[in-house]
Amino acid sequence: MKSLGEAGFLSVLKWAAPAAFAATNQIYDEDAGHDQGVVGYLNYKHLQDHLDRATSNGRFGLGPEVEGVGGDVLERGVPPQVFRSMPLLAAHAVTRSNYRQSPGWAVGGFRVLLQSFTFGGIDDIKWVQRSDAKRRVASQHFISDGTLFDDEDFGLESIDGIPEDDGFTGVTLVAAHAFNPTTKQFELYLGQSKNPAYPHDGCWHWRVKLISGGTPIGGVGTVTPPAQPSRGASTDVEDVPVRIKRPSAAEGLGSANG
Repeated sequence: MKSLGEAGFLSVLKWAAPAAFAATNQIYDEDAGHDQGVVGYLNYKHLQDHLDRATSNGRFGLGPEVEGVGGDVLERGVPPQVFRSMPLLAAHAVTRSNYRQSPGWAVGGFRVLLQSFTFGGIDDIKWVQRSDAKRRVASQHFISDGTLFDDEDFGLESIDGIPEDDGFTGVTLVAAHAFNPTTKQFELYLGQSKNPAYPHDGCWHWRVKLISGGTPIGGVGTVTPPAQPSRGASTDVEDVPVRIKRPSAAEGLGSANG
């Protein structure tokens, strides 16, 4: 968490998730037959787009001779307030590191993949029923305070990270996201997934709730959709000019501590 926070990626996750949920909320239409599968897919695509947008990856990647991405490109497709509150990271602070066709973002020795789940079911995710990538990620060693612990039940070698992953050396984490379009409740967790070793065992080695909100059915207050990120989401972000100058590592991490 400290490593991801210092690199600014936690700020990006906390910025991207509410914006993604709000975008999904605008599209969701129960009368058109939309269900939880549609919600999960839309959240996944919106989150991927926002994370790439803030880290200059994917379709927002910078060429070797390009100093920054044009503001007109970055702002296209998102509300002005979302664009203005987007954290600015140091150049190449976060890189894309996909695993078995699952989009991932890497900082140092840590990579983060995305996974949707039904709201309220953070501890009920069955990784073996997910993609092959998520099943394999849940089989990696448990890391705690920088120390790796072997799990002999899975027959894994004493190596860091996922077996047979030649593209990345380190620990792969999962950012699990949920949004209920009826109650407008949402939550985002980050943690290290685990395939249960015995009945009633948990599906996480550890997990941390990054954000949550909304009003449950029967709760007190008005049900409102997820709020778009406000200016307060990142204290170091100023109004972005038409062309963004990407800061160098020597210039600091911008809103990394926001």
